[in-house]
Amino acid sequence: MASVIKKFPIGKSRFQNAVLEGFVLPEGGGIATVDAAARHICFPERIDGGRRGCQWGRLRFKAELAEGVIPVIYAFATDDDRLIVSGRVKTYEAILLNPNESALQKRRLFELAGASKFVGRNDVLLYEQEGRYLWLCVELLGQGGGVLHDFEVFAPRDNFLGSFPEIYRANGEFFHRYLAVFSSLYYDLQEIIDSLDSLVDADTAPRAALPILAGWLGLDPDDGSLEEAQFRRLLKTAFATIRAKGTRASVEDVLRVFLDEPFFIVEGRAVREIAAEEDREVCERLYGGNPFDFTVLIKRAADERLHARLKYLIRQFAPLRARAEIVFLGDTSRLDEYAYCDVNACVAGFGEGRLDERAALDSAHYISAE
Repeated sequence: MASVIKKFPIGKSRFQNAVLEGFVLPEGGGIATVDAAARHICFPERIDGGRRGCQWGRLRFKAELAEGVIPVIYAFATDDDRLIVSGRVKTYEAILLNPNESALQKRRLFELAGASKFVGRNDVLLYEQEGRYLWLCVELLGQGGGVLHDFEVFAPRDNFLGSFPEIYRANGEFFHRYLAVFSSLYYDLQEIIDSLDSLVDADTAPRAALPILAGWLGLDPDDGSLEEAQFRRLLKTAFATIRAKGTRASVEDVLRVFLDEPFFIVEGRAVREIAAEEDREVCERLYGGNPFDFTVLIKRAADERLHARLKYLIRQFAPLRARAEIVFLGDTSRLDEYAYCDVNACVAGFGEGRLDERAALDSAHYISAE
């Protein structure tokens, strides 16, 4: 029966406890060089396969290196975490993760433990290594810098060889190495298949796939005007928003995707019912003459691009016969500590006074109250 292939990522936590020389931990993960001329070597924490005699399969990582810089990987596995040094019992951890031990002594320990060495490759087979604990050493040779990231180790070995008669299962023979090529291709393809769900997830889908996801939901987002973060938020709320399409709730959901500021939806019909007769014309101009029309009041400075974006999307969720208007409300103006003007109000300048159509008062004259 085929064994389940396990993947052991070497992430931030392992590198935080690693011994680094000439490397730092960048925000994006992995390890990065500090000084291009310095020595670069890293001893990460061990990987525990969970059982004795674990057959390690594959190590791979991504490398972004300057020209002429070569990665070198050392790897060995052991079931026993202890060893005897000068008649004393020590652990591999006490030596390899000790910053006071020299890198030369540590690499010598790798050689004595029968480590596999790989030069200039970022995808290697660890078929020669068996044991519960896997230790690694990562080194860069050459003048220059770079970043190494997305380290992954797979165990046990490929299942292809296990499907053949025992006579063909000799480790390290030509037939084994030949099958390893197809095994690697198979597992790469399997990983792509296993990660297909990320292509339809609003949080992880590539930027180019977002319009396709929107189209599946029956949404036309006008892709060119949307920022990526807003696009993803819109997709995550789209299903519930589309279910409420044609209602006030759906319009509010769209507004929340793009606005951090407070907003208020005023329905023209409700305003006209309480407006005085002399105010009807103003209400119709501001809130629309159709009973289904409404206006969105947004407390922020005017933004033409945001105005066009919101209006385009609101049309898709508003009731069929409704027309939407968007009004941006600027900050209030203050006269002093205790008095202020209403929203969008301003203080008019002083003008000249008039007695009648022909006589005017300049700034030096005034009308007495007597």
